[in-house]
Amino acid sequence: MDIILSTYFSKFLKEQQIFDGKTDANFEKFINYICLATNNISNFNLLTTCVGNGNDAGIDGIAIAINNRYVLDMGDINDILDKGMELNVELFFIQTKTTEGFECKEISSFADGVLDMFRAEHEIKKIMNEKVKSKYFMIQKLINNYEYIKNIKCTLFYVTPGKYIEDDNILSTKQRIMESLKSLEIFEENNISIQIKDKAFIRKQYENTKVQNSATFTLSQKIEIPYMENVDEAYFVILSIKEYLKIVLDDTGKIRNGIFELNVRDFAGIETNRVNQDIVTTLKSRNKSYFGLLNNGITIVGKSLSKMQGKYTIKNFYVVNGCQTTNVLSENVSDITDDMWISVKIVITQKDDIIRDIVKATNNQTEVEEIQLLSMTEYQQELEAFYSTYTTFTKLYYERREGQYRSNPDAIPIKIVNPDAQMRCFASVFLQIPHIASRFSGKLQDENRQIFLSNDNPIMYYTAALLNYHVECSFMNNKLEQIYYKFRYYIQLLIADSIWKDIKKPQRNSRKMTSYCEYLIAKIEDDTLFDSFILKAIQCIDKVVINKNDTEITKSISLMNNLLMYLHIGWTEKDLKAVKHFLDIVDDYLVPFKNMSIDGDLRYNFNKNLVYLEKITSDNDFAYKLIGNSFFTDIHQNLHEENRNNRKVYALKIVDKYNSVCQEFSDKVKESQRFISQK
Repeated sequence: MDIILSTYFSKFLKEQQIFDGKTDANFEKFINYICLATNNISNFNLLTTCVGNGNDAGIDGIAIAINNRYVLDMGDINDILDKGMELNVELFFIQTKTTEGFECKEISSFADGVLDMFRAEHEIKKIMNEKVKSKYFMIQKLINNYEYIKNIKCTLFYVTPGKYIEDDNILSTKQRIMESLKSLEIFEENNISIQIKDKAFIRKQYENTKVQNSATFTLSQKIEIPYMENVDEAYFVILSIKEYLKIVLDDTGKIRNGIFELNVRDFAGIETNRVNQDIVTTLKSRNKSYFGLLNNGITIVGKSLSKMQGKYTIKNFYVVNGCQTTNVLSENVSDITDDMWISVKIVITQKDDIIRDIVKATNNQTEVEEIQLLSMTEYQQELEAFYSTYTTFTKLYYERREGQYRSNPDAIPIKIVNPDAQMRCFASVFLQIPHIASRFSGKLQDENRQIFLSNDNPIMYYTAALLNYHVECSFMNNKLEQIYYKFRYYIQLLIADSIWKDIKKPQRNSRKMTSYCEYLIAKIEDDTLFDSFILKAIQCIDKVVINKNDTEITKSISLMNNLLMYLHIGWTEKDLKAVKHFLDIVDDYLVPFKNMSIDGDLRYNFNKNLVYLEKITSDNDFAYKLIGNSFFTDIHQNLHEENRNNRKVYALKIVDKYNSVCQEFSDKVKESQRFISQK
């Protein structure tokens, strides 16, 4: 590995707060990151792409994106399918080598593993670990719902830190892989990409993760808008559509990453959206030259616009109105002719409140849910300001708009909190709904309106994000096994509940909330204490969850309640049933001892009844632990069966002991009702 690549690798480890050095596993994380982070995929999650760990079918990284959104697990797939929308699916497979060679045998083995991901469950395949198997079932689910897929792409990355020199053997290998993938009849040939990459690619991709949105285009017909305070420049522009696409598409022809972050509407698709269908009809008609007259136009806001050699360069920009038009144009490039144009409004300003007003004004033509205006609300600005000034503990950065911290070297990726991550961790820690936080982000928005309230004390959001940061660092540094990653929002809830167990939660807008939050923060900032809380949370999960590979388990409210019940009471649902059964039957076994406790009644066989009582007690671990083996041993050794007074003393001792245990059990059963009543 050359010195520049080694430096970039070191920077990546620092940015992700990975402290266990330049291991092979960490290099795989690095390559997964540089291959995927520059794609137009929102909510990208690095850890869940990493599948290499033995029995990995020759694959180190797998990522699934649907409609430009990263898909985390089977729950996300099900939530998306429930919406009945048309799907644009992208599948990424990555194989990383720390050696510098490009061996055809290794490339073929990697491809064989990829092909296995599309084979039916009953067919012979390579052995798959649980992480690969999880991705396999997600892909199979998509294939089984192929009728909803409008377009599906498959990209294979084979990456080493060497220098790639193509030869006939490698070309032949790539061609065989291409033919094998085509033979599946899942992908069109132009939707299959087999990329064998070297150190130059790694360097370039890492550098691209630091680049702000920037586009260069020709601008010939414009009208300058008169001066307005705090607006650096503003123009009404007539652009050829081909020139406009230079602004919004990257070198690969894909829409640039993050340019719609301020646009309140996601792409609605074509088949189920009449307006977008009309746009396509126009593009394919003989009247396509009238496109600019029939379209409402585009609004772009940016931070800077410069001119050099007759071309303009806009930087740090967003398309705030025109998401639908842009997506339709990008999917129908072949229908665009030189005489087609579109009107564009370009506004250059440094003021976020002006940008916010533009977003609201340009998106009021149709009804928009308030949650969709999330990133532009005043509270979001307040939250960003709080993060920037709160330096008492670990510094985090609230990113309302994707890419806004790319030019800040101190804002390393793992310390950046976007609105989606903020909603999920806040919902887990403060609203106690990790089962919803674990679902597709749209579900969290649809089902809850208790996030980002205007009077909320912002320290709550920082607190939840900081806890999420520490949990993520534990996974990133392999302190926690990856099988627990799907439970991360539950882990956050369990840690918070362990710390706040005996403290009453203040009102969300009260000053007391600050000290309430800082109490938790101080605990989790202590590494030793935090590790103990993590261990306690994992122990809860181990006790409660029977099958950790169940892909749907984290979506159930019953899991949350069972975990909280175990945390507070120390019982699982099975334990609760066993205790209730014990309480139901124990009185019958105590009747003889209650009678003997009065006068030592000689009608009863003391030892025989004691054996029965001991048997039903030993069948319940909790009861036997509270009673203790020594309790029965003492009675057996000191009981005088024929001595009425001796029988009375020990019968009374048994009744008192069991009354105490049953009262403790009854109190806990009563306490358990607040957990099981929500199921």
